[in-house]
Amino acid sequence: MKYLNKKHQPIDDTNDLVKSKLGQVEPKKKVITKHTPKKRKKFTGAFQLKRVSLTARMLFLDNLATMLKASLSLAPALQTLEKETKNKYLKEIILSLKVKVENGQLLSSGMKEYPKVFTEMIIATVEVGENVGMLDETLDNLAHILKAQKKLKSKVFGALMYPSIVLIALIGVSLFLSFFVFPQLISIFEGANVNLPIVLIAVQTIISVLSLYGWYILAGAVGLFIVIYFIFKLSKPKLWLHRLLLKIPLVGKIIRELSLTRFSSNLQALLASGLSIVKSLNIVAKTLNNLYYRQHIQEMALELEKGISLAKTMDKRPDLFPSLTIQLCEIGEQTGKLDDILTKISEFYEERVNNILANLSTIIEPILLVLVGIAVGFIAVSIIGPMYELTNSFA
Repeated sequence: MKYLNKKHQPIDDTNDLVKSKLGQVEPKKKVITKHTPKKRKKFTGAFQLKRVSLTARMLFLDNLATMLKASLSLAPALQTLEKETKNKYLKEIILSLKVKVENGQLLSSGMKEYPKVFTEMIIATVEVGENVGMLDETLDNLAHILKAQKKLKSKVFGALMYPSIVLIALIGVSLFLSFFVFPQLISIFEGANVNLPIVLIAVQTIISVLSLYGWYILAGAVGLFIVIYFIFKLSKPKLWLHRLLLKIPLVGKIIRELSLTRFSSNLQALLASGLSIVKSLNIVAKTLNNLYYRQHIQEMALELEKGISLAKTMDKRPDLFPSLTIQLCEIGEQTGKLDDILTKISEFYEERVNNILANLSTIIEPILLVLVGIAVGFIAVSIIGPMYELTNSFA
């Protein structure tokens, strides 16, 4: 059939109609194409650090415990937390946990896939809570432990903030004088034939050496730092370093009492959850930062398997466990209230650590003032002498 289109051009579609009636081809359909603008790919965080802070873990456990106490089932509680969480990596973890729980798996089995986020202590405690049907209380206890750890870290950070700022400022002022002020003074003194003091001679030598071999020195320093870093990543050098830190007067005392605080609080939480003391000690050992403490607590777990009491294993290590701790643990074992005794020990050492950190800035402040005074006085005396000779030469 022939006909004209809107532009008055002849069109013949006879063959198409015939073919469509015979079932050979389908009638033509108009294809509408839309030109959609290309969407820019969003940055999905390929280089995103897969890290969950202590605060985020604490809030996750605390909120999950609160929801379970409110008679909300586990999967809907995880779904709610997944929507409210801002950390993208933690959001992925919670979503994965929700899927596993909906498929009939335990929460602890899902946590085992993320050992960098959920420590062995958290996983073991959650597993015990699931077995005894007290998951909400177990999560609440874990949240309290993480809160105490966060509070302690904040106090340590706050105590070290002031001396760190003073030392950084002192180093910055020294570098500024060495590279911008002293070279000008050296040129003035040399032009006036004034004898240079020891400080300016040392600065002149350092500047000349850095100008000739600066890049080599920088590369060597970076290489040395990397070598030392990887050496102390090895178990034996790291163990030696951690043992040495315990012998430093003030630092060793703080590390020892921090380790005792974490040891007693974590052991109490695991024993209260129903774990055996041997397994609890093995888990607690992995939660301690000091490798020397960790090694000896693992040895204590082996001794407990042979039937030796906890107090006697501590008594063999008087450099790690004070006599007061040993006596209290012995009383706790005899009365069957070891978890209560461990709570008192944790509170006792936590209070001692708080007192040390509260007085730390008071102790360090005069020492820093003396160091700053010595540095400023040494620089001033070294420069005033040549300046006096320079003014005499002008006179």
